Amino acid sequence: MTNLPSSISDAAAEFDKIPGIGPRAALRYVYWLVTQPKESLKRFAQALAALADNVKRCETCGTWSEQQVCSICANPARDASVLCVVATSQDLRVIEISGAFKGVYHVLGGLLDPISGRTPETLSIQKLKERLAAPDAKIKEVILAFDPDVSGDTTALYLTKHLSGLPITISRLARGLPTGAQLEYADSSTLADALKNRK
Repeated sequence: MTNLPSSISDAAAEFDKIPGIGPRAALRYVYWLVTQPKESLKRFAQALAALADNVKRCETCGTWSEQQVCSICANPARDASVLCVVATSQDLRVIEISGAFKGVYHVLGGLLDPISGRTPETLSIQKLKERLAAPDAKIKEVILAFDPDVSGDTTALYLTKHLSGLPITISRLARGLPTGAQLEYADSSTLADALKNRK
């Protein structure tokens, strides 16, 4: 970025690395930040530093936490017999907000996508296998909670195949028509899933 103070161009370059933010938006954010009171800017910087210093992966499930073991894994009231496998911590958060799941989680860190370099070795699949095969494991059911797309389906098929030898039930989230949807606008695969998963 020409004719810019290095502090501005360096900050914009860092914002530009965030998914969904391009060079122009990155520069807009930096220009907005420099117009803020210095105390606000310092609080923002401290919050980012705290992310780097305090946030780590939970040793048990792999979600982001400030403790070695997250509050969900440390909660004895959770149902340790049901494990929900999600791609990311954001997915875990969405399920938690629903209040419908009282079990425990395992965060893979993404979904299989060899073109993007996400292979089984890059995800927390081996740790999942070890967790399920542990002598003290209480898990009886594994719920695969992935996006209903090619990567989600590929990951679910891979895990189903590689976990099938264990004495557990493997299930997936139901798929079908969302509330408020109109049949005439639904695609054929959504309709097929809705019929297959009918109640």
